[in-house]
Amino acid sequence: MEKAYVLIVNESGTEDSVISNLNNIPSITNAFGTFGSYDILTKLESSDEAKIQYDISNGIRKISNIRSTLTLLVDKKPGILKTNKIEQEVLDAHMAQAFITIHCAKSDEENIIKSLDEIPEVIEADILVGNFEIICKIAAPTYNDISEIISKKIRRIKGIKSTITINVVNNQGFSK
Repeated sequence: MEKAYVLIVNESGTEDSVISNLNNIPSITNAFGTFGSYDILTKLESSDEAKIQYDISNGIRKISNIRSTLTLLVDKKPGILKTNKIEQEVLDAHMAQAFITIHCAKSDEENIIKSLDEIPEVIEADILVGNFEIICKIAAPTYNDISEIISKKIRRIKGIKSTITINVVNNQGFSK
């Protein structure tokens, strides 16, 4: 299965409209409203990489009110997935969540993925090709807890140069 993430900046106040349009794009499996540098994070999955590229170029980027996008292609190397669909629905309803993009030193992604897997709050992670080396998703009771997990657990992993946190807005988005 091919995967990609697209980080979106949209015109202020148009998140709901943009998310509604994203729901019509076949390869988008998840869309999350976020706060921080980006307004929306989408996850795309398909058995055909060309379909993902088509949906990004001719779907996402054609939606009105989108100002810019950043595409993160997922490497074929195995990542982490600790939750099933039902468990994820519970987390979506009751927990604060965030995606963290990670810059690594000297192509150390596989060792960092192993270290991330040991952190209980890390529920998903993928190795990327491009601007960042890893993206991971974490869940915790509050955004303060997320901040502590990042500063006291994730950023202390040997080989991590820097991180960017993209906090998820609860109840804004969809999962297919």
